Amino acid sequence: MEDELISRIGKRIKSLRKERGLTLQVLSERSHVTKGLLSKIENSRTIPSLPVFFKLINGLEMNAKDFFDNMVMLNGKNYLHIKKEDNQMIQKEDRPGFEYQFILSQSIMNSMMEIVLLSVVPGAKSLPTTTDGFEFKYILTGKCQYYIDGEQILLEEGDALYFDATKPHYPTNGFRKKVNMLVIYFLTTK
Repeated sequence: MEDELISRIGKRIKSLRKERGLTLQVLSERSHVTKGLLSKIENSRTIPSLPVFFKLINGLEMNAKDFFDNMVMLNGKNYLHIKKEDNQMIQKEDRPGFEYQFILSQSIMNSMMEIVLLSVVPGAKSLPTTTDGFEFKYILTGKCQYYIDGEQILLEEGDALYFDATKPHYPTNGFRKKVNMLVIYFLTTK
């Protein structure tokens, strides 16, 4: 999964640079990122740190939402479904007894973050909705079906879902237990 994300980010930067008629040297100068590092990023040999990523998209004269718009996330889909078993343990600090489980990292400029807990009772259904921005769902307990742009995804406890919320989406709960999920909205501000 990580290799594919690195590849897609690098390819997107290269594609946008060429669309704008910029050479490696010009984007390097505009973004204050060395030409060597920029080449490595474009050729999927490294992924940019958050500060470097922001420098590059600023050098491309765009924001993060525009960067990720129309970028197919993974596997040819408009969303990223992260199964519980795909989460990885990571080391953040030397703190005995603290365990960090990496789920997702995403940078989005010009957005406001809103975090809610959502419960969906058995039998609950919803009409499709859209939101200007991106959404992240993490299933705390239970399971549900989630629909994005006509595609159905089974979300179970520990699964995560990240998607472009401008696509029609909604959950349904056809199971016997209530589903509880953490929802993070990245709403576009203009």
